[in-house]
Amino acid sequence: MGKRPFGFPKTRKVCPPIRLESALDCRQSNSLNLHRTRTVKGCLTDFSNEIAPGVFDLTPPQNGYFKGGYVHAFLLVHQDELLLIDTLFDADAQIILDQIQKLGKRIGDLKHILLTHGHRAHLGGLETLKRLSGATIYAHAWEADIIAGDRSQQGVSLRPMKGAQVLPILWIGSLLAPFAQHKPCPVDQLIDEGAQIGPLRVLHTPGHTPGHLAFYAPEQRALFTGDAFVTWPLVCPGWPNAMLNTKQTWASLRRMAELDVQAIGVGHGAPVRENGTAVLRQLATRGSV
Repeated sequence: MGKRPFGFPKTRKVCPPIRLESALDCRQSNSLNLHRTRTVKGCLTDFSNEIAPGVFDLTPPQNGYFKGGYVHAFLLVHQDELLLIDTLFDADAQIILDQIQKLGKRIGDLKHILLTHGHRAHLGGLETLKRLSGATIYAHAWEADIIAGDRSQQGVSLRPMKGAQVLPILWIGSLLAPFAQHKPCPVDQLIDEGAQIGPLRVLHTPGHTPGHLAFYAPEQRALFTGDAFVTWPLVCPGWPNAMLNTKQTWASLRRMAELDVQAIGVGHGAPVRENGTAVLRQLATRGSV
């Protein structure tokens, strides 16, 4: 077998969970997460990816590096409805469809798709899920025309920075961008700061992109940061190469650190399952990647 190209990681399935004691020095915890099972409508279901009550972490089980850089999406159960935050990289949305089935739900139960921002890695399954479910799609006004295919996403820096593991993804993505766009899909409803969608409160968190959104579920003490806070390849407020506005990026992080958070669903890397507020505050206090 030939050598791996520079910057490409060894094959692995998924990133292990991030714990507070190791988050800021980027070492992964050796703590084990116990698999939990319980019954949903008579169906015994594996809930090992449940990061908060009724909140399920979704990520490619293999080749995650090449599918958006260990990108994640999150499925929430709220009463009889499902809400989805971002749609992963793959256009067939099979990972999301499989999770819906595991929960004993139908695709028609997916009523809301909330998008953190208009980058390809987070939009892959959008058109498929809209076509199959008819769910309402929500995004910020600044991102809507990118999502609809009317404007290209903004470029990122390709010069070496901290977190160099992302560079091959960015280089290849830039080369293939004309041939690997997401399938366009119109946004149904524009949302901004303070909107409420089911259990989720909308936060405008610019910096990574001007229209970037995060979502907060106070009842579950869960925060979904998109790329305003990630844990791969660094624990930081978004990839350094992709910060359009550094000042806004850190301001958004400090604002999120004021919330009462246990679990954090991030855009790239393993979710934070405990002590979320402390993780955010430590990084915000440090003030640098």
